[in-house]
Amino acid sequence: MNLSIRRLAKSDAGLARVAEELNSKDWYEGVQDFTADSLKKFLSDPDNFYIAAEVEGKVVGGLHGYVLLHPDGRKLVYIDEVDTIKGHRRQGVATAMMQEAFELSKERGASEAWLGTEHDNEPAKALYQKLGPSEIDEGPIYTYKVN
Repeated sequence: MNLSIRRLAKSDAGLARVAEELNSKDWYEGVQDFTADSLKKFLSDPDNFYIAAEVEGKVVGGLHGYVLLHPDGRKLVYIDEVDTIKGHRRQGVATAMMQEAFELSKERGASEAWLGTEHDNEPAKALYQKLGPSEIDEGPIYTYKVN
């Protein structure tokens, strides 16, 4: 497998293709509605990032997150989603994207990166454990509709 990892930029000419591939049913059980414009808008904020994994020009993995400034002055990175397309899971794609996210975190001056997953997502938990976290918190996640 010839895996390449790249950080998307709002100026990337291929954002429409990436968006189309991210909307494929091979990715999510729910409905996604990525567009070139939504990716450009997301990437227009310098604190947002999207890392894509590609094999032979096809997007097989995606990771996005945010650099956050804590009120005490520390920079933190929140990794919001890590996804690998069916058929490419358990082949090092997510590990490579996470390593790129850690490198990006260092470059942006963050002191730590963090993420969460569902209690029953055993593959994700195995990946994150393998990457050697400095801390593991077991806590619920609350979601609120605000509009």
